[in-house]
Amino acid sequence: MAIRMPTAPPSKNRATDDDWSACAGTRMSVEAFLALDDAEETNLEYVDGLVLEKAVADRNHRNIVGELDYRFGGYKRIKGGEFGPEARVRLASGRYRKPDTAYWAAGTDASDDALPTVAVEVWSPGETMSSQRAKCRMFLAAGVKSCWLISPKTRSVEVFEAGVDGRVLRGDAVLESAFLAGFSVPLSELFAVIEGSGRV
Repeated sequence: MAIRMPTAPPSKNRATDDDWSACAGTRMSVEAFLALDDAEETNLEYVDGLVLEKAVADRNHRNIVGELDYRFGGYKRIKGGEFGPEARVRLASGRYRKPDTAYWAAGTDASDDALPTVAVEVWSPGETMSSQRAKCRMFLAAGVKSCWLISPKTRSVEVFEAGVDGRVLRGDAVLESAFLAGFSVPLSELFAVIEGSGRV
């Protein structure tokens, strides 16, 4: 299946928007990108010479990532490994992406820029689900074992793994992966943390 390549982000008023990097949407060498990303600690990604900037996370996005990281922390205490949000990941061909959060299973390389076992993307306003699906497929093509694409809007999760391209979970389903044995989160509990759920 072909992977749709990202395009430059939508136009913004970069002169007045302090949250938007002036480099977003521009082309540069991978060396220049890495120097920029390291120096500015920005939320930048790099695909085929193009600098991309991740959408600003809204409240629902932050709460879901926080809940998953809380669960990942408990799992780490039992099983080992590492986790964390917004870690830069090096993909093939000099591409660098940043999952919203990720988990490196025990015994896998968790050094800087290393591929996680599971990458997580949470949809935010300003992103399209199609671009996020393409990102998940890019992770898998590079060697990430599983990618979860979470939509707070529809209270659903799309799972991308070998042989599974966007299997949709919703309702009383449980989010889990064979690559993180013993880790599971009922969707009802995951989405209980978002706005309008009664528990925020």
